[in-house]
Amino acid sequence: MHNYHVNSPWKVIFETPDDGYSYFFGYYDKPALNRDNTLLLCHRVAFDGRNVKDGDIAEIGYIQMADGHFTKIDQTLAWNWQQGSQLQWLPPLYDEQIVYNTIIKGRFASVIYTISTCRRQVIPFPIYAIHPTGKEALGIQYERHYWCRPGYNYQNIKNEKWNKLAPEEDGIFKIDLESSQVERVISLIDIVNHQKLPEFDFSAHWLEHIMYSPKGDRFMFFHRWRLDDTDISRAYTVSSDGKNLFMYPDNLFYSHYDWKDEHSLTIWTKINVSSNNGVVSLLNVIRKKNILINFLKPIYRSVKNLLPKKITTSIDQPSKLVTFTDKTQSYYLVGDNILTGNGHQSWFRLSNKLLNDTYQDENNYRHLMVFDCDNEEVEYVGKFYSHYNDCVFRCDLHPKLSIDERYIVIDSAHTEKRKMMIIKRN
Repeated sequence: MHNYHVNSPWKVIFETPDDGYSYFFGYYDKPALNRDNTLLLCHRVAFDGRNVKDGDIAEIGYIQMADGHFTKIDQTLAWNWQQGSQLQWLPPLYDEQIVYNTIIKGRFASVIYTISTCRRQVIPFPIYAIHPTGKEALGIQYERHYWCRPGYNYQNIKNEKWNKLAPEEDGIFKIDLESSQVERVISLIDIVNHQKLPEFDFSAHWLEHIMYSPKGDRFMFFHRWRLDDTDISRAYTVSSDGKNLFMYPDNLFYSHYDWKDEHSLTIWTKINVSSNNGVVSLLNVIRKKNILINFLKPIYRSVKNLLPKKITTSIDQPSKLVTFTDKTQSYYLVGDNILTGNGHQSWFRLSNKLLNDTYQDENNYRHLMVFDCDNEEVEYVGKFYSHYNDCVFRCDLHPKLSIDERYIVIDSAHTEKRKMMIIKRN
């Protein structure tokens, strides 16, 4: 019996095999299928259901859709369950070359692999996001990430140099994929000092979740910091050369994101309530004075169940899906009171629709859906049981559209060995 259900007219047309391995791709922000949908990129791992440890290997390869055969091209120690090794097809062809992160001579690096020649071009820096032209990429210091980002970091290299609240040498780096030259375009310290909050002096800071705009003129990223075991976020966009920095409203919570077009960014966040709401206005003042974190927050947790729902709802604002006009404070809500909580969303480029998923429900099922923005209607594609939830080795669906938007690719842990699945509308 399947631990998932797909609604008609949708159909699962492919699943990775039950051969004792776990198959997964990783994040939702890049296609797993090549341009003509004949090859499926994937990681293959010999274990599941636990954190990645030093020495754990992920095989890098692709599956031929014609016969389901897995071809291994390499293996890597630079990977995690959420984003894998940043494995992806090299644009703009999305067909002949594959990029992934690895460790070479004790340092994080990346490789461009050409399928037809089996040639490996080593880039002396790990990649995060690749420019639409395929000529350059952006990267972060994964040695720094080890110390601050469980679940999204890489194991095996533990350099104490980066074990600081805000290392001066950290930031976002541009990598020339032709010359292999690397330069820093965003300084972490500059971001920390931008509209600095009192809590910044005793919080750990990092930059992550980078995505180029469709044409690559700008990119977005998160500044995150950890306070009282909570990760807090700011969202920025910037020109691809690191200039013209713009900070989105300081809502303190930002999550999954996708560019709708070159000038619009859709993102989960918590919109500030009107200042007429006295409870929220007071809380905003308290937070900026750093009292809520250090004193009132533990008290609120202990009395939350005793407070009227109106007050707790004001404090615990649900996140909403918002489309911002880049470089402005202008925004509109997407699927307000329809799409709720959080999800991993991707825009269809050929229609005004949005692919989205959910975290697990009370029965541990994750839901996959397509939202029609014109009619404000949700089409539920299916639900998938998840063995792994609320941990760094959880298995989010991370739905990915094929380039021609005919197929949806997901990762699923409806069995104890995670699988990749391809879903098509009949």
